[in-house]
Amino acid sequence: MLRRPLSSPLQPVRGVLAGDRSLALLLPEARRLAELNRLFATVAPSGLARACRVAAVTGETALVYCGYGAAAARVRSQAKTLARALSAEGRTVSEIKVKVRADWAVPDRPPKQGMGKAAIAAWHALDGSLPPGDLKDAVARLLRHQGKVNG
Repeated sequence: MLRRPLSSPLQPVRGVLAGDRSLALLLPEARRLAELNRLFATVAPSGLARACRVAAVTGETALVYCGYGAAAARVRSQAKTLARALSAEGRTVSEIKVKVRADWAVPDRPPKQGMGKAAIAAWHALDGSLPPGDLKDAVARLLRHQGKVNG
């Protein structure tokens, strides 16, 4: 049997949802939430948008989950601006309710990459050529730090 190539990443989900009527009702809600999160991300700073998700809109109240308290405080402080951004296409959002979900957190930062061997060798050469003083001390601190990062 020859299959058509998928037109979008949602195609397999649509096929699953089409097979079960109770699941098919979720697709419009998923689209609505995706659009709300896109609108949220256009107004919120990028770090805040990564830390928070619009989970639901009931009546004129949007529920926003935040991964940590500082993000929740920031959403609360910008609630009016964010509510205006979420109000579109006949939908009015006048209030934002914020919940902190400690189990829903932003992934940890990837580990820092240290300098390459050639760069460290160049810093060691510089360190060896410098007279005692503040600059030599700073280069020594940099090399100690790089030893911890690369170690």
